[in-house]
Amino acid sequence: MKNEKNRYYFFVGTIAELIKVIPVIKKFKDNSVPFKIISTGQNIIQTSDTLKLASNPEIDIILSNSLIKQSALGLVIWWFKTFFIGTYILKKEFLKNKNNYIIVHGDTVSTVMGALIGKIYKVKVVHIESGLRSFNLLNPFPEEIDRIIVSSLTDIHFCPNEWALINLKSKNGIKINTKYNTLVDSLHLALSHSDTPSFAKKLGSKKYFMFVMHRQENLARASLVKSIISEIVEVSKTTHCVFVMHDLTKETLKNINILNSLEKNKNITLVGRQPYIHFMKLMSNCEFIITDGGSNQEESSYFGVPCLLLRTHTERIEGLNKNVVLSRNDPIIIHDFVLNYKKYRRKSVEAKNSPSTKIFTYLQNNNL
Repeated sequence: MKNEKNRYYFFVGTIAELIKVIPVIKKFKDNSVPFKIISTGQNIIQTSDTLKLASNPEIDIILSNSLIKQSALGLVIWWFKTFFIGTYILKKEFLKNKNNYIIVHGDTVSTVMGALIGKIYKVKVVHIESGLRSFNLLNPFPEEIDRIIVSSLTDIHFCPNEWALINLKSKNGIKINTKYNTLVDSLHLALSHSDTPSFAKKLGSKKYFMFVMHRQENLARASLVKSIISEIVEVSKTTHCVFVMHDLTKETLKNINILNSLEKNKNITLVGRQPYIHFMKLMSNCEFIITDGGSNQEESSYFGVPCLLLRTHTERIEGLNKNVVLSRNDPIIIHDFVLNYKKYRRKSVEAKNSPSTKIFTYLQNNNL
């Protein structure tokens, strides 16, 4: 039975979160079910191209417009400031109605913030992509800790697979296996969009691989960065490299005197952080990807694209021992992958059922 009186709030902090909740938001919008989007301001999501995938819904409430200083202390200060602002601003929203649902995603500090604010005002907390674990508190950090906290605050857990569901056996709340990550719906929406990156025309029919390295635990190790870049330069002699460079990556390469030589290398195309739609189109057509991004691991598993994951641990099982190789920062594993990447190619995944539809349907037909 449809719940007309329920109020739904999507609590979003980062572009990565937005990418994975946008197909669920689209379901609400397409079915004319009222909802609001709350942005913490951890990333600026109101100008993200990802919003196009749901016909540009409005960001109703923005808790912070202040830039976060690129440091652990800066993030902590921002979090507490935004948390108290959010607690004050959202009080009126949540006291208007008893049937409120706050929908959070993943493992960011914004996810924790949303779940905590929800609990303060006795709002039902819905966690999408629940149950992922690396079983290592410090890797990835603070994501593993964020997930543990949020799992303890959640009323409805939407898990992307049976493994994630089992990980929550000691937790309270309703647990639902959506069979797939909502990312599979995001990919479908992105690939059906007409946008393409402008520099893709220059690549033409040229074969290329993608390289992304942006996590602080990797960039903080100059020796690791130099070793991997050396491997990338060597591989680019036979297969062109599209190096998607985050601001922090660029700054690191500049500090260790590598950036200049990469800019002059004709075998490497340096591009800034790409809009989601462009990034997905690039990945779907690449030979392979070398990345330290967890979401990239999932995306590559759905595409069947060979992926070298530059991590020692991962909280995701998608693609592991199939198209995804965990590097463990071992030069031998890294070198073996680039030599034999073709053996990791797999067929793309066809989702039998939409996880976003499952989430939407459950929230509409059930009440806590």
